[in-house]
Amino acid sequence: MTQDKPRHSSAQTLDRILTTARDAFAEHGFDGARLDNIAKAAGVTKQLVYHYFKTKEELYEVVLDRVSDEVLAMLDSPDYDLLPPQQAVLSLIERIIQAYIERPYIVGMTVDQALHKGEHISRRSKYMPSVRSFISDRVAPMLERGAAQGLFRPALDPRLFYWSIFALASAVFTQNWAMSQSTRIDFASDDGIARWREHVSRFVLNAILAPTLPR
Repeated sequence: MTQDKPRHSSAQTLDRILTTARDAFAEHGFDGARLDNIAKAAGVTKQLVYHYFKTKEELYEVVLDRVSDEVLAMLDSPDYDLLPPQQAVLSLIERIIQAYIERPYIVGMTVDQALHKGEHISRRSKYMPSVRSFISDRVAPMLERGAAQGLFRPALDPRLFYWSIFALASAVFTQNWAMSQSTRIDFASDDGIARWREHVSRFVLNAILAPTLPR
């Protein structure tokens, strides 16, 4: 038991550093976050942060990989294959929105990484390969089943479809201020988010349903 304590303590310390860094990067971005402040908020020395990570870039990359893994884990589900095609699409939309609700730091990380054009997604990161696998293993089959049953338009590109619904579903979080100001709808409220969820669901289904089906 005595030998296990240092490893356990070290793991807890590392997790605390990563969690604190995640929140700092989400709030201030890569450029604005400072290692001094991250170390202080995590209750460790700056030297200890450098013990785990050689540079701020390396810390950011690890945090980004961690957040990306969380998002993909929330989106993925074997239930997609068991649901009717329309319900599978609606479930994916719901999972995207729920991921942003439960993990608000995703917004800051998403916007910041877009500003840096993905330069901090490390070469060893599994994020892009995982996204490609998710699209081919989960998204493509639901569209193919829908087309085979005469429910969806044929030959929908699953790659474009995935990023279209991801952009639409997440917009209520990444574009919250502009959307609220221009529409006078409070998209920061539960009612506003629910209204956007309903709109996106109808919009997406109307776009992919076969022309002969009622809308």
